Amino acid sequence: MDSRRFFTTLASFALLLGLGTIGYRLIEGPQWTALDGLFMTVITLATVGYGEVHPLSPAGRMFTIVLLITGAGLMAYTVTALGQFVVEGKLRELWGKRRMKDRIQGFKHHYIVCGAGNTGLVVIHHLRAKQIPVVVIDSNAKVVEELLEQEIPAIEGDATADETLISAGLKAAAGLVTALPYDADNVFVTLTAKGINSEVFVVSTADAIESVQKLKRAGSNYVVTPAVIAGARMASVLIRPSVVDFVDATMAGDDQGLQMEEFRIREASFLAQKALKDADLRRRSGAIIVSVRRGDRTTINPEPHFVFDPGDILVALGTSEQVARIGELATHPEKA
Repeated sequence: MDSRRFFTTLASFALLLGLGTIGYRLIEGPQWTALDGLFMTVITLATVGYGEVHPLSPAGRMFTIVLLITGAGLMAYTVTALGQFVVEGKLRELWGKRRMKDRIQGFKHHYIVCGAGNTGLVVIHHLRAKQIPVVVIDSNAKVVEELLEQEIPAIEGDATADETLISAGLKAAAGLVTALPYDADNVFVTLTAKGINSEVFVVSTADAIESVQKLKRAGSNYVVTPAVIAGARMASVLIRPSVVDFVDATMAGDDQGLQMEEFRIREASFLAQKALKDADLRRRSGAIIVSVRRGDRTTINPEPHFVFDPGDILVALGTSEQVARIGELATHPEKA
C-alpha cells in the first residue's frame, strides 16, 4: 500500500470517528459527553458487543445501525492497512525521509545535482570524495532509494519544480548541476534555479551544440557538452597522453604528490593587495601559482609585479600541504 492511500484511509476513519461522536451528542442530548460519544462510536465500529453507555432513543439506535453498516468495513480495512503499512516498513521509511529532510535543511553552501544518470553519478562521486555536502534530485524512486541506502541525501521529485529545488536547500546552496537527459529540462531547471537564488553557480550539460547558448541565456555559468569534451579528450590522449594523465591526477586530487586547487582571496587576507613578488609564495608555501581569475579575465602564470585583489580566484599547484598553505594565506590575515 502506498503512503497516500494509507493516509487517505486513516483520515477517512478519523472523520468517521468524529462524525459518530458528534452524532451521538446531537441525537441523545447534553447528557452524553464527547467521551461517551467517542466510546459508543468505537465499540459500534469494532463490534465488540459492550452495552450502551446510556439508554439509546429510537433515533440513536437508527444512527447506530447506519454507523455500523457504513463504518465497520472501513474500520476493518483501516486496521488491515495499518498492519500492512507497518509490515512493509513504510513508517520507518517515512521517518528516514523526514530525518533526511531535516538534515538537508541544515546544509549551507552545499551542491545540488539534478539527475543521477551516468554524468550525475560521476559528479556525485567526486564531490563525495572531497567530503563536500551534496543533495541529489531524481525522479526515479528506485535510484533515490539506492542513494539513500548509501547515505547520500536524495529527493525524489521533478527538478524543474520550485518546491523540489527549495526542499533541496537551493536558497542556501553554493552550486547546482543540471545533468538531466533532455536539454530543454536543463534549460528550465536553470531558469527556475536562478529565479530562486540568483547567486547560485550553475553548471549544465548539453547534448546539442545549439543548446549551449540557450543554457547560458537561461543563466548557466558553465555549460559542458559531453560529446565535445569526450572528443577533445580522446584527441589529447592520442597526442599527449602524459600531459592528460598529469592534468587528470592533479585536478581530481588522485595524485598524492601533486594537487590543484582554487581559492578566493578574502578582503583581510595576507595576499590581499599584495604583489606576487612581495608575497614570496614559493618560500612560504612551495606551491606554484598557475592562474588568477579576476571577473571574466584569467591571467595565466602571473608576472612577479601582479597585485592580488580581494575576490580574485587563485589556482595553485603543489602537494596537499603546499596547496593548503596557499589557502591559509588567501583566506587568513596572519603572516607565515
